[in-house]
Amino acid sequence: MKLIDLIPYLRNDNRLKELYAKEKLNLESEAVLIYMTGSLKLESELTFFDIEETEDDLYYKNNGISYVQLFPINYAVELVNSWLEVQDLSDQDIAKSLLNYRIKDA
Repeated sequence: MKLIDLIPYLRNDNRLKELYAKEKLNLESEAVLIYMTGSLKLESELTFFDIEETEDDLYYKNNGISYVQLFPINYAVELVNSWLEVQDLSDQDIAKSLLNYRIKDA
């Protein structure tokens, strides 16, 4: 899954529940974190880890693969919702905005 593919799940609570089920994400975790494989790019594959596993590290290595944290899922949902309150954005615009926000502001 790439960032553009994640956006519909972040826009809608019911879809987010589908994502948790589809990816078998831990509902009991303090936070589920979105990581990008290799680097922060729109083309990077996404992986989800529990905060308890990564200890909230920005850079995490698992099974020889390096990951960079984007955001906790809940924070990404908050960002998307706040942006959509102001203007209607396409999934592509939201994906770019999340990435730019992470690179420049977070």
